[in-house]
Amino acid sequence: MSENGDIWLQASSSTTQRIEQDNVGQVVLIDRNDGSSNVELDTSTGMITVANEADYLVVAAPQVGRLNSGNVANFRCWIRVNGVNVSDSNVLLNLESVNTKDVIVCQVLVHLSKGDSVEVMMATDNSAAAVGIEALQPTPDEPMVPAIIFSLEARYANK
Repeated sequence: MSENGDIWLQASSSTTQRIEQDNVGQVVLIDRNDGSSNVELDTSTGMITVANEADYLVVAAPQVGRLNSGNVANFRCWIRVNGVNVSDSNVLLNLESVNTKDVIVCQVLVHLSKGDSVEVMMATDNSAAAVGIEALQPTPDEPMVPAIIFSLEARYANK
């Protein structure tokens, strides 16, 4: 724990987001702060900023799908810190048809310093398939399926 208590963020996105260009990373908009302590989320950009130096467990779980038929498309998701891609954080899902929807998990354990910023990135090799992350409302009586669920928690905070 930090001098100020626990350090964590639980966030999500209520917005379906389609990838606009082939093989170009696009920032995922995380627009809902579902709860946090000592972590800042800019809901207009999806940028997460930490206030304390620590080792952080970062988990991003996007709900992935596509709108258009055609060739197989892959969806990729990774973590970026201070504008730099985190090594070995990329995950890939092949989407063979418009009926394919899945949640994939991207996670890293990374050391962050005070003021560091974290973003979730996504890309595809087939933007014509309208690949992206999807916010879904199954029924009026069920909770929404967010386009992404994002969690960050400090582990072994330094004083």
